[in-house]
This record gives sequence, structure tokens and C-alpha cells, in this order.
Amino acid sequence: MGCVFCGIVENRLPAHRLYEDEHFIVLLDAFPLRPAHLLVVSRQHAPLFRDLAGGAREGLFAVAERMAAALRTEGYGVDGINLLINDGPASNQHVPHLHLHLIPRRCGDLPALLWRSLTRFLPLGRKRLEAHLQHQAARLRQSLAGGL
Repeated sequence: MGCVFCGIVENRLPAHRLYEDEHFIVLLDAFPLRPAHLLVVSRQHAPLFRDLAGGAREGLFAVAERMAAALRTEGYGVDGINLLINDGPASNQHVPHLHLHLIPRRCGDLPALLWRSLTRFLPLGRKRLEAHLQHQAARLRQSLAGGL
């Protein structure tokens, strides 16, 4: 099947895309840990952070900052946002293609986060989750279109 993120970058696989530039695409995680969990995905197939081209590496956190602002504008991550790169198999990297997670947090959400981390890949409630993803994508696209 190949790399799922390369498939998304090349428009061969569907995703809830929110933003694109020359180095990255931003999408909603299909298996979110928390509502509006975003991924900043490198257009370049770079398995590890060290493999990412210099220009992209320099711009990664600028994109993350813009996405964090959009999340907060829409009420996600107002209490905090985890920025996470799993860099290599031992770090729980499921897809060997560089991506940065932005996981919106709320005070007191740790039990829900832990439960979701254990159950996120189960197919339970997939239709309902897809409806939530569509709603979140529409809200975030609107914020980004507003100049964030």
C-alpha cells in the first residue's frame, strides 16, 4: 500500500485537509486523541525529523503556530495544546513519515485522553466520528480563511 501520508499528499487518499503550503499539509487526525487533533504533515517523504529538508524544518513551527491560533479561535486547546513529534519506531511513530501532532487539551481531560489512546484505532463509532471531523474541519477552515 505504501505510505499513507504520501498517498494523502498525492491526493490518492482522502483526508480532512485544512491548509497547504509548499512544504506541508495540515489535516485532522483520522484517529484523534482529542477533538480537533491536527497533523502537520511534510510533503516530502522524510521518515525522521533529521531527514526533513532545511527550509521545511525551519518552517514547521511557524505552521504549527498558525494552526494553534486557529484552534484557539474556534475554542479548541484554549487551556493548552500538546505539540508532539514521534521520531522513530521506539517513540510510537505509527507512520514513518514526519508529522507534528497538535493535540488540543482541556483542564481535566487526562482520563479521556488516556482512554482514547487505548481505543483510538478501534472501528467503534466511526460514522459519528466522521461527522465530528467534518464539523471541526469546516470551523477551522473558516478561521484560517479569515486571515489566521
